[in-house]
Amino acid sequence: MAAILLVTLPSVSLASKKKEIILGFGAGYSLALDATLQEMVYDFSAADEFYFKEKGRMKQRFNFNVQYFFNKRWGLKLEVIHQEASYFSHLEWYGKWFYSEDPEATYYLEINHIEEPYWENWNLTSLTLSLLIAGRSYMNQRLYPYFSLGTGLYFLNADEELVLNRWRLGPKKRGEKFKIGGGFKYWLSSKLGLNLRIFAETIRRRAGGYREILWVGLDQFNLDIYLDEGKIFRYGYGKVFVSTFTYSGIELSLEFKL
Repeated sequence: MAAILLVTLPSVSLASKKKEIILGFGAGYSLALDATLQEMVYDFSAADEFYFKEKGRMKQRFNFNVQYFFNKRWGLKLEVIHQEASYFSHLEWYGKWFYSEDPEATYYLEINHIEEPYWENWNLTSLTLSLLIAGRSYMNQRLYPYFSLGTGLYFLNADEELVLNRWRLGPKKRGEKFKIGGGFKYWLSSKLGLNLRIFAETIRRRAGGYREILWVGLDQFNLDIYLDEGKIFRYGYGKVFVSTFTYSGIELSLEFKL
């Protein structure tokens, strides 16, 4: 994707004499766009199985970026982003029924694993390269809109047992990221400016051989791992994950022309 961004820049931009290098520092807040972060409740307490409630929340974010404009319209941006988030879990695992055609062989295994509800913080750090398209010809040189499209890599920092093995994101900590955004730049002086933007970002989750499913009924947790290791591991036959995870938000940055 990064190579495509470089190739798609018009060749005339390389010959332009009006080049700019800009440093930006900013912060913002993100919200979820898909169901992965929404509250979900799995209530099988009536069957003496379990009660499980989970929810994700995106929070504040911080970024540092370097922008290089070939001319007044076309540019590239290299950006480091740190996104904070949290995960809520409330699990009461009472036991598990083992059914058989022979009624005498049917039995109930008592587990009684009762957890206090908790919020666990996690974060996402990424490096992205974006194509910038500025609309300086449509407004004055101090205030103008722009559009960006980019891709990069991310690293997910989260507790394996309390978040990665519990939530639908799955265990993998690295992957690809895609982003789109736009906003307005306003220059307070010839060297100092503000950048207000709205963005949407998608991280791609990969887990070779695992099923992509959000609901497996009573088979929510791996009993063998719990009995052997005392750890809560989501789902019975392979970890369940979501293939993409999308969120959006708003950011305000302070920018400096070099």
